[in-house]
Amino acid sequence: MPYGYTHCFNTHCPKGEKCLRHLVAMHSTNQYPTLSVVNPNCIPEDANSCPSFHPIRKIRVAWGIKHLLDNVPHKDADSLKRMMLSHFGRGLYYRFYREEKFIAPEQQEYIQRISVRKE
Repeated sequence: MPYGYTHCFNTHCPKGEKCLRHLVAMHSTNQYPTLSVVNPNCIPEDANSCPSFHPIRKIRVAWGIKHLLDNVPHKDADSLKRMMLSHFGRGLYYRFYREEKFIAPEQQEYIQRISVRKE
């Protein structure tokens, strides 16, 4: 989890097994000496209306775009790269390129859409 992600140590919450904040709290390590935590005084009586609830969901991510344009003709590859730089920004594009950040499903869909449009 990213530094600063809020943890929830409420062990009596009925939605705890389905809450990412609770899961992260239960598996926290000594990597960070301080944590961001849900204030126990702010936990509502009705767990169904908890504003801190964050559902657990798995996503399929991709890593790296270094070889994405290897088999694309140069004129098309150059255009696709410019479109990705414009959409994601220089910083995020190169974080994908250096495999410092995963490519989320929505971002993968964008890359797929512009690639299909060039064919």
